[in-house]
Amino acid sequence: MKVFVTGGSGYIGQAVIHRLRRHGHTVTALARSESSATAVSSAGATAVDGSLTDLAGLNQAAARAEAVIHLAQADTGEADLAAATAMQDALGTGTYIHTGGTWVYGNTHGLVDEDAPWDPPQLVAWRRPVEDAVLARAEHGGHPVVIRAGRSTAEPTGSSTPSSPNRAPRPEPSPT
Repeated sequence: MKVFVTGGSGYIGQAVIHRLRRHGHTVTALARSESSATAVSSAGATAVDGSLTDLAGLNQAAARAEAVIHLAQADTGEADLAAATAMQDALGTGTYIHTGGTWVYGNTHGLVDEDAPWDPPQLVAWRRPVEDAVLARAEHGGHPVVIRAGRSTAEPTGSSTPSSPNRAPRPEPSPT
């Protein structure tokens, strides 16, 4: 399958690219700088120069894909919705995966699932209309998915490149 990824140079993005490549998929990834291009290329993707504000470029890259995984963080809700719309318009009925975060649930004082009520801090309150618009594409034949990831961790060294894209590093056992 041909997959276009945004945010591929980040910790999660590189792990996603590694996993997709390991399963035989062809991956292209948005790169907004030379260092991003190097990171996505090293992970196994073909770099596509551009940014989340380059809507024509996003549209063209998504049109060449069978699925899109949008991991990048836009600066505003308007920018995120515009990027998502450009990619979903081009993708048509392909699978579109949009990432959010668990901050939309606010302070939960414990575990919650996707049915929990939203109580986002102002910082992420813009996510609701974006995610609603993304999911509404299902009514028109699209295959959108929203993933609200919890916490992710980097290597103990602080490196943003995962040594094992299958799992986060495990702490050393404490002596007994």
